[in-house]
Amino acid sequence: MSIFSRIFKIGQASVNKAVESFEKPELMLDQAIRDKAEQIREAKKSIQACIATERKTKALLEKEKSEKFSWEQKAEAALKAGREDLAGKALERATEHEQKAAGLEANWSSQHEAVADLKKDIFKMDDELAEYTRNKDFILAQSKAADAKKSIYEAKARISKSSNSADDLMARLKAKTERSTYEADAAKELADSFEGGGDSLEKEFGELGTGQSSIDVQNKLAALKAKLGQGGSKAAPQN
Repeated sequence: MSIFSRIFKIGQASVNKAVESFEKPELMLDQAIRDKAEQIREAKKSIQACIATERKTKALLEKEKSEKFSWEQKAEAALKAGREDLAGKALERATEHEQKAAGLEANWSSQHEAVADLKKDIFKMDDELAEYTRNKDFILAQSKAADAKKSIYEAKARISKSSNSADDLMARLKAKTERSTYEADAAKELADSFEGGGDSLEKEFGELGTGQSSIDVQNKLAALKAKLGQGGSKAAPQN
């Protein structure tokens, strides 16, 4: 993972944390996209400097190769002119440039690979930014749908709680009404039992009325008087 990818991952984690606590995710997404674009611009500036260095090394490398070839040509010309001494010196100078070119070749190769990797990271970041931009509306729709679902379930929970409270209240009122009804019936029964006051035995005799039981009692009473010799009273006729 390149330095730019690591930097973005750290920024991305901060954005994700902020989105969770922010009331308007669309604003955070817009800010995240702007931050991403800014990171890409900064990364491109850094890469531009690396590319410039790589190009400069490449130019120096080509110059050393050119100098090496030039001194080899001079050595050949001196040798053709019979100046072996000059030809030797020219070859020495060509060797110096060849050694410098070899060192620059290694440096340029390393720089070239690094620039290629940095370019890949930039392309990847560009693709991610384009994806974020394309998916922003979809992400916001998902967020709003989740919020709506949450509100629905919260409202359902409140309704359920309110309904349970109402059911409990109705049950308590029903139980109280039934208890009051039983207590009223008991009070009526008790009042009827003691209505009119007086001796309960007399009340019972009073309830006998003047029916057949009263006639039987009179006959028995007449018979009892006759047995005791208390005449003057006739027994009630038998039905």
